[in-house]
Amino acid sequence: MDLRVFEDFLTLAECGSFSRAAERRNCVQSAFSRRIQNLESWLGVLLIDRRVNPLQLTAAGQAFVAVAEDVLRRVKHGRQEIASLSSNTPVPVAFAVTHTLSVNFFPGWISRIEQKIGELPMRLLTVDGRKCREALSRGDCHFMLCHFSSAMAGDFHGSRMQGVSLSGDRLIPVCAPALADQITEVPGRPDAPVPYLTYADGSFMGRAVTLFLQTSGRPVYLQSRFETSLAESLKAMILEGRGVGWLPESIVRKELGSGELARAGDHKWDIDVQVCIFRPSTRLPARSEKLWDLIRRDRPTAVDFQ
Repeated sequence: MDLRVFEDFLTLAECGSFSRAAERRNCVQSAFSRRIQNLESWLGVLLIDRRVNPLQLTAAGQAFVAVAEDVLRRVKHGRQEIASLSSNTPVPVAFAVTHTLSVNFFPGWISRIEQKIGELPMRLLTVDGRKCREALSRGDCHFMLCHFSSAMAGDFHGSRMQGVSLSGDRLIPVCAPALADQITEVPGRPDAPVPYLTYADGSFMGRAVTLFLQTSGRPVYLQSRFETSLAESLKAMILEGRGVGWLPESIVRKELGSGELARAGDHKWDIDVQVCIFRPSTRLPARSEKLWDLIRRDRPTAVDFQ
C-alpha cells in the first residue's frame, strides 16, 4: 500500500508551500503537485486553497488532516502487530525524543520503568521537537518525549494527542561569568543589546522561550548571534562566552554551582516547563498500551491543551 500521498498532504499542510513541501519530501514539485491533485480527485473535494500565499487548507483540508494522521497511524501500527505475530517477535516500543532529553532524561527514566515491568524492546528516534511531533502524528513512533510549557497549549489544541507530565524543569537565562561582568543583564537596553544565543525553528524549548518573551509584557533587547537546535551545543557556546541563552536548569545546575556559568537575569526571567510524554488518541500496540497504563498510574497529571 502506498501511503506517500497521505504523508505528502500532511507535509504540505505543515509547510504551506508546494516548493518547500516537495523539497522536504525529496520530490520534484511537478510530481508532488500531481499527487496532491490526484488525492483531491479521489476525494472529490479541494483540500488546498491555492489562491492565497502562503496557501491554506480548505475546510475539507482541515478535516482531512485528522483522517490522514489516523490512517497512517492505524496502518503502520497494525502492520507492526501483524508482522510480530507471523515472526513471533515483540513489537518494539518506539519513542521519538528530543536531543536534550535523549541524553539527560530518557536513559534514567526508562530504566526506572523497566524495573517495574521488565526489559522492553525499544526503538529510539532522536530529532528536534517538530520532527518528534511529526513522527508521532504519522505513526513512526508510539510516544514522544519533549519539553512543554503551558504557553504552548494552543500549538497542540486539536492535535488528537494525550499527554502526561513526567517531571518539572525551568529554562533559565545564563552566560559565562566574564560576559556577565561586561553586559547589562537581560533584558538589555536599546543602546546595549544583549548578545543572544537561540534555538532553531523546530525546537520546543525555543518555542517556549519565544512565547515567553512575546507575552512577558517587558521590552527585551536581544541581538541574535548564534542559532542551533541542540541545547548541548548552545551550552557549549555559552560556556565560551559567546552570549546569553536559556537552558534547562537540570543541565546547567553543576556549572552554576561551580561558577562556570552565571545567571543573566533574575528569577522573573525563568520559564517553567514540563518534561512530558505524548501519545496519539488512536489505539497503540498492546505492549505500548500497557506502558501507557503504567505511566498514567504513576504520573496522573494530564497535560491540558486548552
